[in-house]
Amino acid sequence: MTASGRFHHWLLLDMAFDPAGSRRRAGLARNALSALLAAALLMLPATRLRAAEFQATPQLSANWVQDVYQPAFRRFANAADAWTSTTKDLCESGPASRIHALQTDFTRLLQDYARVEIFRSGPMLDNHLQNRLFYWPDKRRVGERQLRSLLADTDIASLSVRQLARKSVAVQGFPALERLLFSDGHYTVEETPLCHVVQTLIQNIASMADELDRAWQSDSEYVQAFLHPEPSSPHFRNANEALRSVITEIVTGLDSLVDRKLQTLLSGDPRIIRTAPLWRSRRTVAMLTGNVAGIRSLLFDAGLLQQLAMEDELTTDFDYVDHLLGKLQYTFAFAGPDGQLSPEVDTVFASLSAVLNDIRHTVNHQVLTPLGMGVNFNADDGD
Repeated sequence: MTASGRFHHWLLLDMAFDPAGSRRRAGLARNALSALLAAALLMLPATRLRAAEFQATPQLSANWVQDVYQPAFRRFANAADAWTSTTKDLCESGPASRIHALQTDFTRLLQDYARVEIFRSGPMLDNHLQNRLFYWPDKRRVGERQLRSLLADTDIASLSVRQLARKSVAVQGFPALERLLFSDGHYTVEETPLCHVVQTLIQNIASMADELDRAWQSDSEYVQAFLHPEPSSPHFRNANEALRSVITEIVTGLDSLVDRKLQTLLSGDPRIIRTAPLWRSRRTVAMLTGNVAGIRSLLFDAGLLQQLAMEDELTTDFDYVDHLLGKLQYTFAFAGPDGQLSPEVDTVFASLSAVLNDIRHTVNHQVLTPLGMGVNFNADDGD
């Protein structure tokens, strides 16, 4: 299907899935969406044959470092440091506007974090940073229990960042901070020592963001290995292994979005829907938006898709994803009193899942094969 054809395909979907008005119509829309998607996938061209096998290059690796990883981690660290600075006197300020400002700044920092959340290799795996920053899924509500235990500590008013970093990973990052800032009355940062705990959590997130930023500096061991792989390197023995780590992030990122985050939202079970990331604060869409931006950056910003002649085709799909996310950006009342998604929101999430699944199909069949990885690529092979 040409880029123009794909555009008209998604345009038809957009016309077909205007706000439904009833749960029955939303269900019919989801079924129709599945059928249209299946038809669209059948029309996708077979993997294009290339005379020469694609080869990873030093320039491609340099582009990923300079144009994707370093700017994203630097932005996250700068935003976290700025929030730490502005909350330096948090517990001495007046309470009137405190919670609104904290919730606004939480959202801003979350958006920067969500972009790097899918970069799950190298430094993100060191010191359990991935789980410390965002412990999810939390199927057994470990974070809730651990936070309750933390707040019951008699020494909580003097909790330091170093002490918090030795606590459970479930109380060190965004989910714990979300629980305190969007508490439905169970917790309030207007009271001591909760204000101090919020301040310490912000500082702890900033400390981890700075650690990641340092790990992606050009002179770090990991980046030097990424740029100049050697047979004896503990990280990358050749340029193809560096390429493989990036593709792993793309594949696992799409899998996480489609099979975990969106599937949770589309489960139809209010108990499961409530376990979606950042459901308490209704910042789920902010996380999805950042995740999509991170995946898009890995595919486009270093020049990978341009070399594979896939840029136009996937640009259309990602633009439509952005369009759908835009529809949800200012929607906070996702669910009704029964805990079910509203028909309108359910339909948009179903469309979003379908388009992301289409992108995943394209990546699996038209990106991985030219890279010599094939449609049965397993991101865990060789790890």
